[in-house]
Amino acid sequence: MVLFGSCSEYFSAVGQDIIWHDTIPVIHLTDFIEGKQKLIKYRFFQEVDYSLTFSNFLFLNWQHERNANHISLLQKLKYQTILDNNQNFRIINVFIHNLGFQIFFDSITRFQMDDNTFDTRLEFRLFKYLTINFNSNLSSRFFNGYEYRTDSLGSQVKILNSSFLTPLFWTFSLGVGWTWPMFGLIGLGINAAKLTFIRDKSVYTDQTNPFFYGVPRNQNYLFEYGLSLHVMVDKNFQNRVRWICDILVFKNYNNPLDLTLKNLIDIRINKFLRTSIQTRLFYEEKVCKNIQIENMISLGIFLHL
Repeated sequence: MVLFGSCSEYFSAVGQDIIWHDTIPVIHLTDFIEGKQKLIKYRFFQEVDYSLTFSNFLFLNWQHERNANHISLLQKLKYQTILDNNQNFRIINVFIHNLGFQIFFDSITRFQMDDNTFDTRLEFRLFKYLTINFNSNLSSRFFNGYEYRTDSLGSQVKILNSSFLTPLFWTFSLGVGWTWPMFGLIGLGINAAKLTFIRDKSVYTDQTNPFFYGVPRNQNYLFEYGLSLHVMVDKNFQNRVRWICDILVFKNYNNPLDLTLKNLIDIRINKFLRTSIQTRLFYEEKVCKNIQIENMISLGIFLHL
């Protein structure tokens, strides 16, 4: 009976794994007891942030445009996952979804903001702060976007200027990165490329320009090769103020650089109420020769899971 009990305990230990929170089980109990492996080899983290803000704009004797009174609703979702081995390897995935509605009284209803990005970063650590990394950035909108104009008869018409995967931007690079603990990172893409894809060709119908985001009318995509620079700052101040700045620069060897900057200052009022100041800056000569800037101040509820 003693021999049978010893054997059963041994084989049961071999068949069990150590699981701690969301950690992936990769070792057996006997390996840990005998000192063959460390307690935790791979770790998996995930977090979800969600905010919802509401605004009401009422104008009196407004001379700039008619029917300016409107209601605005904006939701933001951020989902992030991190998989690492606590040594020299890490995979980070971040999905950010911004969707805004504007309801103009006695007029139109439109998606004022429809911005969706999916970032993936693979890091292989060489030294304490120096890494070799692969970066991928995908961005597109989900719903149709329209430009509203007045025709020769005085009627308001809407013209499609964007839709799902129209355009789709995909920038990816392989290079080196430098990490500042508790502050952010900077990555230089030595080998980088950018793909612009147009799914819905009907955006060319009312366009006098034969190019749409640099893509010719008779093609569906534009592929560019060059260099990239990615700067990411994520800093907390006293757990009350969070500063996030994301800068992505792509330089085609033959064309001027493309710049995308997203800056967010998030202020926590209490556990569920937050206010934020957000700035988005875009520059792409194929679209507009001027720098496009959008500023937004919001107040609303916030959830963190």
